[in-house]
Amino acid sequence: MTTKLPSLTATLPPTPAFTLLFVDDEPDIVDSLRRSFRKAYTVLTATSGKEALELLNSHSVDLIISDQRMPHMTGDAMLVLAKELQPDAIRILLTGYSDLESLMKCVNEAGIYKYMTKPWEPEILKLTVDRALEHLDVGRQLKLASEQLNDAYLDAITMLSIACEGKDEDTSLHVRRVQLYTEALASELGQTDEAAHHMGVMSILHDIGKLAIPDSILKKPGKLDPDEWSIMQGHAAHGVRILGNNPFYSVAREIAGSHHENWDGSGYPMQRKGEEIPLSARIVKVVDIFDALTSRRPYKEPWSPASALAHLRELEGSQFDPQVIKAFFHLNELGMIKKIIETNTY
Repeated sequence: MTTKLPSLTATLPPTPAFTLLFVDDEPDIVDSLRRSFRKAYTVLTATSGKEALELLNSHSVDLIISDQRMPHMTGDAMLVLAKELQPDAIRILLTGYSDLESLMKCVNEAGIYKYMTKPWEPEILKLTVDRALEHLDVGRQLKLASEQLNDAYLDAITMLSIACEGKDEDTSLHVRRVQLYTEALASELGQTDEAAHHMGVMSILHDIGKLAIPDSILKKPGKLDPDEWSIMQGHAAHGVRILGNNPFYSVAREIAGSHHENWDGSGYPMQRKGEEIPLSARIVKVVDIFDALTSRRPYKEPWSPASALAHLRELEGSQFDPQVIKAFFHLNELGMIKKIIETNTY
């Protein structure tokens, strides 16, 4: 039996009522435009660029149609400023003369959707407006759908991480703190905002390989014997295998496979050293250990942040990359570490 999936649009809100802004220094023209569109849309009008910008400061607008030749402020100049105020609004320029330089400036600087010559055909203008708003609505629905999918994807990653972390009640907050520490530290070390955010999300999967480790080892209250420890160490390789070959998870594979490597080469599983270890893994190693030390566990009380920081400093250059430690301490001086702890703890 084939299960029919619900359509994407069925989960989205209905199309909103659109608001249009018409700008022309001739009152008869804006009145005519108002009459033409008021039945289908909310219509605002302005007879100068200044008046239009005042409206844009106080009203949310979906589409702006402006005449080009107006006193004090031309249409293209007004649309450039309108783009700064409401960048998502569609912008259309009406021009009654052939001025290619002005039109090109408007296309490049104001990002107009279309320009039309005066006098215009009413049906052509109406069709242009309808098509432009359809384009805007589809874009908004796709953005909403993308946000919903992204939220679901983050939820799925977090749930997977909780499942593999030994199932203690603080695990969800642990991976959240690791994510935030990683993103902040990556940014401090010069990564772009996008790259830092992605690294933070991928850090959630740092111990995904523990899914392949028996609970008898994961939950053992005492010290692991050599055979058990050997099995536990295998979670790094298991993590790389679980994450597969999709390029999107390349950073996650770096982290899962290398966040137990040490700067001096004494870690596992490959005994990599120095910059042979991916930056993402060097970052997650620091933040994962810091968070483990400062968190309460069934077998220990939480360390104070100051004690955990002192421990990191002792192992700088042996377990930890000195530059990563330096950046982490700078974040602490800025108060970011304290803020992450306070806002992500029971």
